[in-house]
Amino acid sequence: MAFASILGHPRLRDLLARAVAQGRLPPAMLFSGPSGVGKKALALAVGRALLCEANQGDACDACAACRRAGRGLHPDMVFVEPDGASIKIEQVRDAVREIAGRPFEGRARAFVFDEAHLLTEQAQNALLKSLEEPPASSHVFLVTASPQALLPTIRSRCQTLRFSPLPQSLLEKHLREASGLPAEEARLRAALSGGSLGAALAFESEAWRALREDLLGLLEKLGRAGTLGRMDAAERLADMDDPVLALTALRSLLRDIAALHAGAATVLNADVTGRLEVLARGPLGERAGEMGRAAGETRDAVEGKISGTNLRRGPANPLLAFDVLMDSLSVPI
Repeated sequence: MAFASILGHPRLRDLLARAVAQGRLPPAMLFSGPSGVGKKALALAVGRALLCEANQGDACDACAACRRAGRGLHPDMVFVEPDGASIKIEQVRDAVREIAGRPFEGRARAFVFDEAHLLTEQAQNALLKSLEEPPASSHVFLVTASPQALLPTIRSRCQTLRFSPLPQSLLEKHLREASGLPAEEARLRAALSGGSLGAALAFESEAWRALREDLLGLLEKLGRAGTLGRMDAAERLADMDDPVLALTALRSLLRDIAALHAGAATVLNADVTGRLEVLARGPLGERAGEMGRAAGETRDAVEGKISGTNLRRGPANPLLAFDVLMDSLSVPI
Protein backbone atom coordinates (compact mmCIF):
# COMPACT_ATOMS: atom_id res chain seq x y z
CA MET A 1 0.00 0.00 0.00
CA ALA A 2 1.41 3.37 -1.00
CA PHE A 3 0.59 5.35 2.15
CA ALA A 4 1.82 2.64 4.51
CA SER A 5 5.25 2.79 2.84
CA ILE A 6 5.78 6.41 3.94
CA LEU A 7 7.81 6.87 7.11
CA GLY A 8 6.14 9.13 9.65
CA HIS A 9 3.56 11.90 9.03
CA PRO A 10 0.53 9.83 10.09
CA ARG A 11 -1.81 12.86 10.22
CA LEU A 12 -0.94 13.95 6.69
CA ARG A 13 -1.16 10.40 5.36
CA ASP A 14 -4.62 9.92 6.88
CA LEU A 15 -5.80 13.30 5.61
CA LEU A 16 -4.70 12.57 2.06
CA ALA A 17 -6.03 9.02 2.06
CA ARG A 18 -9.47 10.29 3.11
CA ALA A 19 -9.41 13.02 0.49
CA VAL A 20 -8.60 10.51 -2.27
CA ALA A 21 -11.24 8.02 -1.07
CA GLN A 22 -13.93 10.72 -0.90
CA GLY A 23 -12.96 12.36 -4.20
CA ARG A 24 -12.17 15.62 -2.41
CA LEU A 25 -8.47 16.00 -3.16
CA PRO A 26 -7.62 19.67 -3.97
CA PRO A 27 -6.52 20.28 -7.56
CA ALA A 28 -3.26 21.97 -6.51
CA MET A 29 -1.22 21.19 -3.40
CA LEU A 30 2.03 22.55 -2.01
CA PHE A 31 4.07 20.06 0.06
CA SER A 32 6.39 22.20 2.17
CA GLY A 33 9.00 21.15 4.72
CA PRO A 34 12.63 20.23 5.36
CA SER A 35 14.56 18.23 2.78
CA GLY A 36 14.58 14.47 3.06
CA VAL A 37 11.49 14.04 5.27
CA GLY A 38 9.27 12.30 2.69
CA LYS A 39 7.44 15.09 0.83
CA LYS A 40 8.14 13.72 -2.63
CA ALA A 41 7.47 10.15 -1.54
CA LEU A 42 4.06 11.12 -0.18
CA ALA A 43 3.17 13.12 -3.29
CA LEU A 44 3.98 10.09 -5.44
CA ALA A 45 1.97 7.88 -3.08
CA VAL A 46 -1.06 10.13 -3.54
CA GLY A 47 -0.58 9.90 -7.31
CA ARG A 48 -0.50 6.10 -7.16
CA ALA A 49 -3.65 6.09 -5.03
CA LEU A 50 -5.42 8.28 -7.59
CA LEU A 51 -4.51 5.92 -10.42
CA CYS A 52 -5.27 2.64 -8.64
CA GLU A 53 -7.98 0.63 -10.37
CA ALA A 54 -9.44 -0.50 -7.02
CA ASN A 55 -10.40 3.13 -6.23
CA GLN A 56 -10.32 2.64 -2.44
CA GLY A 57 -8.25 5.65 -1.39
CA ASP A 58 -4.87 3.92 -1.53
CA ALA A 59 -2.79 1.96 -4.01
CA CYS A 60 -3.54 -1.76 -3.93
CA ASP A 61 -0.10 -2.60 -5.39
CA ALA A 62 -1.72 -5.47 -7.31
CA CYS A 63 -3.46 -3.94 -10.32
CA ALA A 64 -1.70 -3.06 -13.57
CA ALA A 65 -2.00 0.68 -12.88
CA CYS A 66 -0.28 0.35 -9.50
CA ARG A 67 2.54 -1.75 -10.89
CA ARG A 68 3.21 0.65 -13.74
CA ALA A 69 2.93 3.75 -11.54
CA GLY A 70 5.33 2.17 -9.05
CA ARG A 71 7.91 1.79 -11.83
CA GLY A 72 7.31 5.30 -13.17
CA LEU A 73 5.76 4.00 -16.39
CA HIS A 74 2.12 5.14 -16.09
CA PRO A 75 1.17 7.84 -18.66
CA ASP A 76 -1.11 9.57 -16.15
CA MET A 77 1.69 10.03 -13.58
CA VAL A 78 3.97 12.89 -14.66
CA PHE A 79 7.12 13.73 -12.69
CA VAL A 80 8.94 17.02 -13.34
CA GLU A 81 12.34 17.72 -11.79
CA PRO A 82 15.07 20.33 -12.35
CA ASP A 83 17.00 20.16 -15.60
CA GLY A 84 20.36 21.29 -14.31
CA ALA A 85 19.99 24.25 -11.97
CA SER A 86 16.30 24.96 -12.59
CA ILE A 87 12.96 23.76 -13.89
CA LYS A 88 12.75 25.52 -17.21
CA ILE A 89 9.81 27.07 -18.99
CA GLU A 90 9.93 24.46 -21.77
CA GLN A 91 9.42 21.70 -19.20
CA VAL A 92 6.46 23.54 -17.70
CA ARG A 93 4.87 24.26 -21.07
CA ASP A 94 4.97 20.54 -21.85
CA ALA A 95 3.40 19.77 -18.47
CA VAL A 96 0.73 22.46 -18.86
CA ARG A 97 -0.45 20.88 -22.10
CA GLU A 98 -0.74 17.55 -20.29
CA ILE A 99 -2.55 19.09 -17.31
CA ALA A 100 -5.20 20.49 -19.65
CA GLY A 101 -5.79 17.08 -21.22
CA ARG A 102 -7.90 14.14 -20.14
CA PRO A 103 -6.45 11.02 -18.50
CA PHE A 104 -5.09 8.41 -20.90
CA GLU A 105 -6.24 5.40 -18.92
CA GLY A 106 -7.53 6.15 -15.44
CA ARG A 107 -9.95 8.52 -13.80
CA ALA A 108 -7.31 11.11 -12.85
CA ARG A 109 -3.81 12.41 -13.58
CA ALA A 110 -1.06 13.36 -11.12
CA PHE A 111 1.68 15.92 -11.81
CA VAL A 112 4.51 16.10 -9.27
CA PHE A 113 6.98 19.01 -9.49
CA ASP A 114 9.99 18.17 -7.33
CA GLU A 115 12.21 20.99 -6.00
CA ALA A 116 9.47 23.40 -7.11
CA HIS A 117 11.39 26.39 -5.74
CA LEU A 118 13.74 25.91 -8.70
CA LEU A 119 10.99 26.85 -11.16
CA THR A 120 12.15 29.96 -12.99
CA GLU A 121 9.86 32.98 -12.70
CA GLN A 122 8.80 32.52 -16.32
CA ALA A 123 8.06 28.85 -15.65
CA GLN A 124 5.97 29.76 -12.60
CA ASN A 125 3.96 32.24 -14.62
CA ALA A 126 3.41 29.60 -17.30
CA LEU A 127 2.10 27.20 -14.66
CA LEU A 128 -0.18 29.77 -13.04
CA LYS A 129 -3.18 29.36 -15.35
CA SER A 130 -3.17 25.59 -14.81
CA LEU A 131 -3.41 26.22 -11.07
CA GLU A 132 -6.21 28.77 -11.53
CA GLU A 133 -8.45 26.67 -13.76
CA PRO A 134 -7.33 23.04 -13.63
CA PRO A 135 -9.59 20.33 -15.09
CA ALA A 136 -11.26 18.21 -12.43
CA SER A 137 -9.23 15.13 -13.36
CA SER A 138 -5.77 16.77 -13.02
CA HIS A 139 -3.97 17.17 -9.67
CA VAL A 140 -0.76 19.17 -9.31
CA PHE A 141 1.72 18.68 -6.43
CA LEU A 142 4.49 21.21 -5.82
CA VAL A 143 7.20 19.77 -3.55
CA THR A 144 9.68 22.16 -1.96
CA ALA A 145 11.84 22.91 1.06
CA SER A 146 11.75 26.63 0.19
CA PRO A 147 8.15 27.72 -0.44
CA GLN A 148 9.08 31.38 -0.02
CA ALA A 149 10.96 31.15 -3.33
CA LEU A 150 7.65 30.62 -5.13
CA LEU A 151 5.59 33.54 -6.34
CA PRO A 152 2.79 34.59 -3.95
CA THR A 153 0.30 33.98 -6.77
CA ILE A 154 1.49 30.36 -6.99
CA ARG A 155 1.30 29.78 -3.23
CA SER A 156 -2.15 31.36 -2.94
CA ARG A 157 -3.62 28.90 -5.44
CA CYS A 158 -2.35 25.81 -3.63
CA GLN A 159 -3.56 23.98 -0.55
CA THR A 160 -0.44 23.85 1.62
CA LEU A 161 0.58 20.85 3.72
CA ARG A 162 3.52 21.49 6.05
CA PHE A 163 5.84 18.61 6.88
CA SER A 164 7.82 18.48 10.12
CA PRO A 165 11.17 16.79 10.74
CA LEU A 166 10.83 13.09 11.51
CA PRO A 167 11.13 12.11 15.19
CA GLN A 168 14.60 10.91 16.17
CA SER A 169 13.26 7.71 17.72
CA LEU A 170 11.37 6.83 14.53
CA LEU A 171 14.45 7.44 12.39
CA GLU A 172 16.65 5.39 14.69
CA LYS A 173 14.24 2.44 14.60
CA HIS A 174 13.92 2.64 10.81
CA LEU A 175 17.68 2.75 10.32
CA ARG A 176 18.12 -0.33 12.50
CA GLU A 177 15.28 -2.37 11.06
CA ALA A 178 15.12 -1.31 7.40
CA SER A 179 18.77 -0.49 6.77
CA GLY A 180 20.33 -3.01 9.15
CA LEU A 181 22.57 -0.49 10.88
CA PRO A 182 24.09 -1.25 14.30
CA ALA A 183 22.29 0.47 17.18
CA GLU A 184 25.10 2.96 17.88
CA GLU A 185 25.40 3.94 14.20
CA ALA A 186 21.63 4.30 13.84
CA ARG A 187 21.46 6.47 16.95
CA LEU A 188 24.27 8.72 15.72
CA ARG A 189 22.74 9.18 12.28
CA ALA A 190 19.26 9.82 13.65
CA ALA A 191 20.54 12.38 16.15
CA LEU A 192 22.53 14.31 13.56
CA SER A 193 20.07 14.17 10.65
CA GLY A 194 17.84 17.02 11.77
CA GLY A 195 14.83 14.77 11.29
CA SER A 196 15.69 14.03 7.65
CA LEU A 197 15.74 10.41 6.51
CA GLY A 198 17.59 11.49 3.39
CA ALA A 199 20.35 13.08 5.46
CA ALA A 200 20.53 10.03 7.74
CA LEU A 201 20.92 7.65 4.80
CA ALA A 202 23.55 9.85 3.13
CA PHE A 203 25.58 10.21 6.32
CA GLU A 204 29.26 9.18 5.95
CA SER A 205 30.46 7.86 9.28
CA GLU A 206 34.20 7.89 8.56
CA ALA A 207 34.15 11.45 7.23
CA TRP A 208 32.10 12.49 10.26
CA ARG A 209 34.55 10.94 12.71
CA ALA A 210 37.51 12.60 11.00
CA LEU A 211 35.74 15.95 11.16
CA ARG A 212 34.79 15.39 14.79
CA GLU A 213 38.41 14.57 15.67
CA ASP A 214 39.52 17.93 14.25
CA LEU A 215 36.83 19.76 16.23
CA LEU A 216 37.54 17.91 19.45
CA GLY A 217 41.19 18.85 19.13
CA LEU A 218 40.12 22.44 18.54
CA LEU A 219 38.05 22.45 21.75
CA GLU A 220 40.92 20.96 23.73
CA LYS A 221 43.23 23.77 22.59
CA LEU A 222 40.77 26.64 22.54
CA GLY A 223 40.97 27.53 26.23
CA ARG A 224 44.60 28.50 25.89
CA ALA A 225 44.39 29.97 22.39
CA GLY A 226 45.01 33.68 22.00
CA THR A 227 43.39 36.03 19.51
CA LEU A 228 45.46 34.72 16.60
CA GLY A 229 44.66 31.16 17.57
CA ARG A 230 40.93 31.90 17.59
CA MET A 231 41.16 33.61 14.20
CA ASP A 232 43.01 30.60 12.82
CA ALA A 233 40.33 28.28 14.20
CA ALA A 234 37.59 30.39 12.61
CA GLU A 235 39.35 30.28 9.24
CA ARG A 236 39.75 26.50 9.47
CA LEU A 237 36.03 26.10 10.13
CA ALA A 238 35.03 28.46 7.31
CA ASP A 239 37.31 26.62 4.86
CA MET A 240 35.86 23.18 5.59
CA ASP A 241 34.09 21.45 2.72
CA ASP A 242 30.81 21.44 4.64
CA PRO A 243 30.72 24.20 7.29
CA VAL A 244 27.11 23.36 8.21
CA LEU A 245 28.11 19.78 8.99
CA ALA A 246 31.11 21.08 10.97
CA LEU A 247 28.81 23.20 13.11
CA THR A 248 26.47 20.26 13.61
CA ALA A 249 29.40 18.20 14.84
CA LEU A 250 30.62 21.02 17.09
CA ARG A 251 27.18 21.42 18.61
CA SER A 252 26.94 17.69 19.30
CA LEU A 253 30.29 17.75 21.14
CA LEU A 254 29.33 20.78 23.21
CA ARG A 255 25.97 19.25 24.12
CA ASP A 256 27.70 16.07 25.23
CA ILE A 257 30.12 18.07 27.38
CA ALA A 258 27.17 19.90 28.96
CA ALA A 259 25.39 16.59 29.58
CA LEU A 260 28.44 15.04 31.23
CA HIS A 261 28.92 18.14 33.36
CA ALA A 262 25.33 17.70 34.56
CA GLY A 263 25.95 14.06 35.44
CA ALA A 264 24.49 12.24 32.40
CA ALA A 265 25.53 8.63 32.00
CA THR A 266 25.29 8.39 28.20
CA VAL A 267 26.19 10.75 25.37
CA LEU A 268 25.88 10.80 21.61
CA ASN A 269 29.63 10.64 20.95
CA ALA A 270 30.09 7.64 23.20
CA ASP A 271 33.36 6.48 21.64
CA VAL A 272 35.16 9.65 22.83
CA THR A 273 33.52 9.87 26.25
CA GLY A 274 36.87 9.93 28.07
CA ARG A 275 38.08 13.05 26.29
CA LEU A 276 34.69 14.72 26.69
CA GLU A 277 34.70 14.00 30.43
CA VAL A 278 38.03 15.83 30.78
CA LEU A 279 36.53 18.88 29.07
CA ALA A 280 33.35 18.61 31.15
CA ARG A 281 35.37 18.78 34.38
CA GLY A 282 37.21 21.89 33.18
CA PRO A 283 36.01 25.48 32.74
CA LEU A 284 34.27 24.57 29.47
CA GLY A 285 31.77 22.33 31.28
CA GLU A 286 29.63 25.06 32.83
CA ARG A 287 29.18 27.01 29.60
CA ALA A 288 29.02 24.12 27.13
CA GLY A 289 25.22 24.19 26.92
CA GLU A 290 25.16 27.90 26.13
CA MET A 291 28.00 27.42 23.63
CA GLY A 292 26.13 24.55 21.97
CA ARG A 293 23.15 26.84 21.42
CA ALA A 294 25.48 29.45 19.94
CA ALA A 295 26.91 26.84 17.57
CA GLY A 296 23.37 25.89 16.53
CA GLU A 297 22.43 29.52 15.87
CA THR A 298 25.60 29.99 13.83
CA ARG A 299 24.77 26.87 11.84
CA ASP A 300 21.30 28.21 11.05
CA ALA A 301 22.76 31.54 9.92
CA VAL A 302 25.46 29.93 7.75
CA GLU A 303 22.96 27.45 6.31
CA GLY A 304 20.76 30.38 5.31
CA LYS A 305 23.70 31.95 3.50
CA ILE A 306 24.47 28.75 1.61
CA SER A 307 20.87 27.91 0.66
CA GLY A 308 19.69 31.48 0.18
CA THR A 309 16.55 30.74 2.21
CA ASN A 310 17.17 32.55 5.48
CA LEU A 311 15.10 35.60 4.66
CA ARG A 312 14.03 36.50 8.20
CA ARG A 313 17.43 36.96 9.79
CA GLY A 314 19.45 37.70 6.67
CA PRO A 315 22.45 35.81 5.34
CA ALA A 316 25.60 35.42 7.42
CA ASN A 317 29.16 35.71 6.16
CA PRO A 318 30.59 32.29 7.15
CA LEU A 319 34.04 33.56 8.19
CA LEU A 320 32.56 36.39 10.26
CA ALA A 321 30.03 34.01 11.84
CA PHE A 322 32.78 31.55 12.80
CA ASP A 323 34.98 34.36 14.13
CA VAL A 324 32.18 35.55 16.43
CA LEU A 325 31.53 31.96 17.52
CA MET A 326 35.19 31.32 18.35
CA ASP A 327 35.26 34.50 20.45
CA SER A 328 32.18 33.34 22.37
CA LEU A 329 33.75 29.92 22.96
CA SER A 330 36.95 31.46 24.24
CA VAL A 331 35.69 34.00 26.80
CA PRO A 332 37.66 33.36 30.04
CA ILE A 333 35.59 31.71 32.76
